[in-house]
Amino acid sequence: MSNHTIHLKNKPKIMKKQLLILSLSLLLSAFSFGQTLNLPVDFENTTPNFYALTDFGGNASEIIVDPTDPTNHVAKTIKTAMAELWAGTTVGGTVGFATPIPFAPGSTLMSVRVWSPTAGTPIRLKVEAANDPTISVETEAVTTVAATWENLIFNFSNQASGTAAINFANSYNKASIFFNFGTTGAQAGEQTYYWDDMEFYEGPPAPAVDLPVTFEDVTLNYGLTDFGGNASEITVDPTNPANHVAKTVKTSTAELWAGTTVGGTAGFATPIPFVAGSTKMSVRVWSPTAGTPIRLKVEASNNPTISVETEANTTVAAAWQFLVFDFSNQASGTAPINFANSYNKASIFFNFGTTGAQAGEQTYYWDDMYFGVYTGVNDLNASNGNVSLYPNPAEDYLYISSNTTITNVAIYNVSGTLVKEYRNVNQRLNVGDLKTGVYVTKMTDVNGKTVTSTFIKR
Repeated sequence: MSNHTIHLKNKPKIMKKQLLILSLSLLLSAFSFGQTLNLPVDFENTTPNFYALTDFGGNASEIIVDPTDPTNHVAKTIKTAMAELWAGTTVGGTVGFATPIPFAPGSTLMSVRVWSPTAGTPIRLKVEAANDPTISVETEAVTTVAATWENLIFNFSNQASGTAAINFANSYNKASIFFNFGTTGAQAGEQTYYWDDMEFYEGPPAPAVDLPVTFEDVTLNYGLTDFGGNASEITVDPTNPANHVAKTVKTSTAELWAGTTVGGTAGFATPIPFVAGSTKMSVRVWSPTAGTPIRLKVEASNNPTISVETEANTTVAAAWQFLVFDFSNQASGTAPINFANSYNKASIFFNFGTTGAQAGEQTYYWDDMYFGVYTGVNDLNASNGNVSLYPNPAEDYLYISSNTTITNVAIYNVSGTLVKEYRNVNQRLNVGDLKTGVYVTKMTDVNGKTVTSTFIKR
């Protein structure tokens, strides 16, 4: 009895000791697992808490089976209705990755596969030193599709406005992702995002956006970025299922200055080639109303104080038309064009000067933003010889419809450079090797008469 009593009294002490040893072992194991985490992050390791997803600001994340592929695992992040505008999720907990991200000059890209419920959503990626949160770099990419997986490329040599530039002397070994950065959960409502395959991107840089902007390159992130209450996405042209366009909704809560930037924070790959006497841009626009002021703004992506704004008014309702914007005629109260400056970023503002509350929610479509003056979608001077080109836009071939014999066709880009010429012409022209963009053709018939027409190459 006595020995039994002593045994019962000592058992809790033994159990406590065993539990302490077990707890320390689990802690060390967890620390060890965290230390072995490295890029790429694919969420396929089933070790408990291996990825150490850590939410802050109102996010709620977990690793689940991919709802679109039962053989794959992904991270699911809910940006709750109570989330802060900076709500995010860190992978790797406090220790981050076992080895630093191998950034080097000319090699500053990461990629993340993302599923977003909406297009045009800014996704921010932040990398930092796990032992010093003051050492960090942040950059953004924008979703281009809704409710579909897409691979977003994040370029850390193009840091987010107001954040530190990358420093190759620093060591970055921790990453956090922020969905719909800059918008609170109260503003957007609760939204669910999925993400996977976070990795250092060693391939060639993603192609940069440049003029002309046609929304037909599926490999290109056009970086549509809304502000002031707009909501934009790339969609199928409602009037032509073979064409893609940008759809911009100026919501009922939109500011009078609500707009949409193309190219994100980086803007275009090359500056808009403004020179004296050549200061015009064109955009094809569909507006629900005629007489609507459309403002176009160009600026320096690295200095928003350098900008020019001008306007054009729609003349038709519920129909496509090309609007010409002349930056030598700046909008009242804005800066004039300065040819010493470099302008490489553009934003468009629909019904500028009127709030969404005043006009009600309105939907606009736009396409074919380019430098120069567009003279017509199907043909110009078609009555002079009854000549036209089709299909328009074209992919591989253009066909000529004419009641006269065409002997020569010259094709020029919008800068006026001859890029292709055909002699002894038949009815079909091979244009498959032309780059995406807008082109002008000059066709000469047997009588020496010239007819000008324009087409879009997809």
